[in-house]
Amino acid sequence: MNGKIIKIYGRHYNVLAGGRVFDCSLRGAIRRDERMKRFSDPAAVGDKVEFDILDDGSGLITSICDRRNMFSRKDSSSRKEDVIAANIDRIVVIQCYGEPRLNPRFVDRILVRGMKESVETLLFINKSDLADDFTRGYIQRYYALSGLRIIEVSALDGSGIDDVRELLGNGISVFTGYSGVGKSSILNSVYPGLELRTTDVSESTGKGRHTTTNVQLVMRDEGCGVIDTPGMREFGLMDIEPEDLQDFFPEFAKLRGRCRFSECTHDHEPQCEVKDHVERGDIDEDRYISYLNILNSLKEYRARRY
Repeated sequence: MNGKIIKIYGRHYNVLAGGRVFDCSLRGAIRRDERMKRFSDPAAVGDKVEFDILDDGSGLITSICDRRNMFSRKDSSSRKEDVIAANIDRIVVIQCYGEPRLNPRFVDRILVRGMKESVETLLFINKSDLADDFTRGYIQRYYALSGLRIIEVSALDGSGIDDVRELLGNGISVFTGYSGVGKSSILNSVYPGLELRTTDVSESTGKGRHTTTNVQLVMRDEGCGVIDTPGMREFGLMDIEPEDLQDFFPEFAKLRGRCRFSECTHDHEPQCEVKDHVERGDIDEDRYISYLNILNSLKEYRARRY
């Protein structure tokens, strides 16, 4: 049969097929496949698969179909790639005003991932009722040249929820962000009756507590659904060469070819047009620093790899 993975827990894979959910395992040959050894788990939520139904009613996944794209990050415990979701139509990053504090550098890494996979990326900022003019203005300046669409929303008073519902109206969206920013609360507001578990930010640490413990795809209609992910504090990139990173910062694109050196990485090189624009205030300095941080992490990863 053909189906789609909608949830993974341990080495069990829930596969949706023909309106039924099958508890499946993965054929060992797939794990041993050289092409799959780069991944911490060969299969991901959103994967289209072929599987056999066994005598006890469970399933055995025999093949993972080619992916249209994937949302992945560097596995923090190994050098492998952790595929969080596959075959998605958009990435939604959730941040918030108040606590946990808004972190544009976390958003930047996910924006790079989205551009690398040619997937639309949106930024939802929850708790808009707590917004102050300084923070709101800072974020608008920071992303002014990035092309990132920003939507303010409040799961508490409902503002912006209609806009979110319209944006999620078709295709598969993956939701990601820190614990405590309100991912589940927003989804519960957009889809009444979903009843995802929510929790408050810890008063002692100011950090959110995990409510979603597994990546899961919640289908709303045929061809429309949301992949909810556990809260994450880090998002490492690993499959981008340092010299290619500039391709995923749109504010740099118009300056391509205007630096002294054709292979300029906009870091240490003299007569760099990007650095000149930063000094003049045409490119946000903090956004440029975020680029340098990602660039250095990619250089360090390449050095360890070789």
